[in-house]
Amino acid sequence: MKNIREMEKYGRYIWTIGIVMVLAACDPGPQDIRIGEQECDHCRMMISDERFASQLVTEQGRQYAFDAIECMVAFVDGGEGQSLDIHSLWVPDFERPGEWLAAEEAYYLQSDELRSPMALNFSAYGTRDEAEQQKNRFSGSVMEWHELGGKVREAWSNGHQH
Repeated sequence: MKNIREMEKYGRYIWTIGIVMVLAACDPGPQDIRIGEQECDHCRMMISDERFASQLVTEQGRQYAFDAIECMVAFVDGGEGQSLDIHSLWVPDFERPGEWLAAEEAYYLQSDELRSPMALNFSAYGTRDEAEQQKNRFSGSVMEWHELGGKVREAWSNGHQH
């Protein structure tokens, strides 16, 4: 009798662990971007620099990749992205290429000394302090996600888009 209860107990633990693993696997997070092979889903340029490449992931796990943060902003703000069921937006940590930051939580530096592929020159950082340190090094303006849309609209309405 004791063995049956122990087996039931362990069976529940295994079942719970299995459910947690399945749910974790279904959470659509950032995916690899194939630098030099994958095109931007906004401007169709080849994605060439991992320091600026960004991505949108839908609830279904589909990735939309962008060659620059400003392309993702334009895609979400006024393009095809408005009709998508967006799960998350990801930007690269400029100081740690290959590490992804949630776009809405990152801090951004717009500096002409850090040239992005689309020339609006946004770079992303995990903390305001990191962005401010880079501002002291390269000059420019530190901002948050909600400020980027206006900057992109203003620049590209004046014919800046490449």
